[in-house]
Amino acid sequence: MTVGKDGSVSFTDNEVGGYTAKTAPIVFQNSNGGWRSGSPKGPEYADALSAGMIYVSCGSRSRDAVQEDGTVTGKAPVPVADLKAGVIAIRANADVIPGNKDRIISVGASGGGQMSSALGATGNMEEYYPYLYEAGAIGVTYDEATDTYSSEYDDSVYGAMAYCPIADIENADLAYAWLRYDSTMNADGSQSDTAGNYKFSDFQLALQENAAYAFGEYINSLNLVDSDGNTLSFSENKDGTLNLRGGNYYEATLQNISDALNATLALEENPAVYIREKYGKDTSGWLEKNADGTYQVTDLANFINGTGLVRNKDIPGFDILDMSAENDAFGSSDVQTVHYSASIARLLQDNYDSYKDLDGFDAEQIDAYIQNALTGEEADGITKQTYLVNATQIMLDVAAGKQDADIAQYWRTRNGTADQHTSFSVAYNICLAAQMAGSESDYALVWAMGHGSNEGTVTGTFVDWIHEICSAD
Repeated sequence: MTVGKDGSVSFTDNEVGGYTAKTAPIVFQNSNGGWRSGSPKGPEYADALSAGMIYVSCGSRSRDAVQEDGTVTGKAPVPVADLKAGVIAIRANADVIPGNKDRIISVGASGGGQMSSALGATGNMEEYYPYLYEAGAIGVTYDEATDTYSSEYDDSVYGAMAYCPIADIENADLAYAWLRYDSTMNADGSQSDTAGNYKFSDFQLALQENAAYAFGEYINSLNLVDSDGNTLSFSENKDGTLNLRGGNYYEATLQNISDALNATLALEENPAVYIREKYGKDTSGWLEKNADGTYQVTDLANFINGTGLVRNKDIPGFDILDMSAENDAFGSSDVQTVHYSASIARLLQDNYDSYKDLDGFDAEQIDAYIQNALTGEEADGITKQTYLVNATQIMLDVAAGKQDADIAQYWRTRNGTADQHTSFSVAYNICLAAQMAGSESDYALVWAMGHGSNEGTVTGTFVDWIHEICSAD
């Protein structure tokens, strides 16, 4: 591009990586890790630049955007609204910003992965227009006579890349409990090494087990369907209770982990030596060798303990009892912290009598939790906030005809099998929901990768995926 003295811009026909200023995809990065505010920064995925892509880094307010008087200006869904305002700004300035405005690909990691997924799921969703108007987004107007909002510009994105997303936040504690509930304690009643430095009370352990079963009920209620048309669910035991380590949802999870291992072992000269050196001589409790030489992970709890996947979360760990985690992301602007997980609050309410005599139960704390997230005046507003940033539920509603939104055509998620911060199920559900809503998704785990975006090349790369989806249309 060339810029004239008067500020006018003209684009050349020069190519970088096979792209011109008009055809180059736009990588749209947020930096909302930890569900915190993000400021524009230098390219994190610099190989996108050398590949000829346009790079945009967008700032957005989040839970730590607090004014001097204590007013919080970044409560959900403001982070996503700010990112939408950034997408609009690109399109509104198409004459001076290079790149194909129909090929904007969102990317973020952790809390930023969550924001990327929400951005991908809520394109042109009218429920966001009041937030865009308040944020001063270009072309968003309000008609006082009809009390309606409208937008001149498209705020959808073409693709959404979410690294280890801390998403479906109101059910994230259920997902984490399901992942961990049977690896927390040893057979002798002591806490396992993978419980880390946490010391769980009897109340917390009871809540974790109930939350794990609530996750099974949650998954079965979603009617998730895989790419082969199979409805994924947990099976039942003979007594009618859910088998949390049975059914094709569980088997799909084990297969996803196995696929990650086999992708890594394919690059090893001696897979058996790799496994022995990393995980010891006896891996029979969680790993079997197939007849074709590949390996199969057979048990989730033993996989967690056998690979030393030390937990990073308390019980509960997202909507935490002392409100020290993401609890300042929701509620009204003049209240610093609230509880927001209706799923955990419902368990606390339904099991109150059985919990109250257990060690670690704090009635005042639990009563406040139930009121905030379930029964209080603020509960409905908090539920709306969590929904507006829940890509999984929004896309399932789009698929069912219950919600209007232009969701991203292409989705990609990556978690590491050594990710201590969240459950593998969260990103998997996002990709399943995207497929059910008519989009294409690329889901994979990366063996031994931790919480972040350091995916390497074993399951492909972010840039290669962009090349692939942009050449598909």
